[in-house]
Amino acid sequence: MFLLAPTLMNLSQEIFVKEVRARFGSELRRLGAFTQLCLLGAQACLEASGTAGSLGVLLATENGGLTAARAALDDGLRRGEPMMPFTFIATQTNLAGALLARREHDVARAACLYLGAQDWPWLLRIARSWLAQCERVAVGWVEDAARGESHRSHWCLLVREAAAGIRCQPAEAGAAATTNDWIARVAAWRSAPGAPLELRGAHQGWRFTSHRRA
Repeated sequence: MFLLAPTLMNLSQEIFVKEVRARFGSELRRLGAFTQLCLLGAQACLEASGTAGSLGVLLATENGGLTAARAALDDGLRRGEPMMPFTFIATQTNLAGALLARREHDVARAACLYLGAQDWPWLLRIARSWLAQCERVAVGWVEDAARGESHRSHWCLLVREAAAGIRCQPAEAGAAATTNDWIARVAAWRSAPGAPLELRGAHQGWRFTSHRRA
């Protein structure tokens, strides 16, 4: 399995709003910040990869749509009033696959997982199993920021075979990594690869090796 196009977006609220408007216009205006973040990062990653074919969309989050949840509470839930339809839609975290399919990507399957800090190796294990049915799997970690922090949308693309990329293999050991930093660490290593990079979560490690087919 090979990893392509690690893509990191860390955006202040002001820049985030401008980026969404510049890339998607009014297309996503009824959707929540979490889904907008997913689309920003995933679309940039797919474009950077230069690939095509059937697609799995596998994303992880720790906190989900914080902005939308807070808005729903302030919009009447605290007073016992029902949630308005578009407010409810904005709280959903599993819409990225459907929206990418609407943008003419051949999405075969999609999932959003709530993962703890040490559970990120599950993403690579699931992606590897999905590659039996999909030609490529976009893997993302998305966090709708708490107040004053940056929004984060980190993505990479996994494929069965590649002429050049990062080979991913299970490993027994490695430096501790977390769900919110492993893609960033692979991206930093990719800029000047040397010895293989080994990272570990709670129950499994993964080894990343620079690969270029002769």
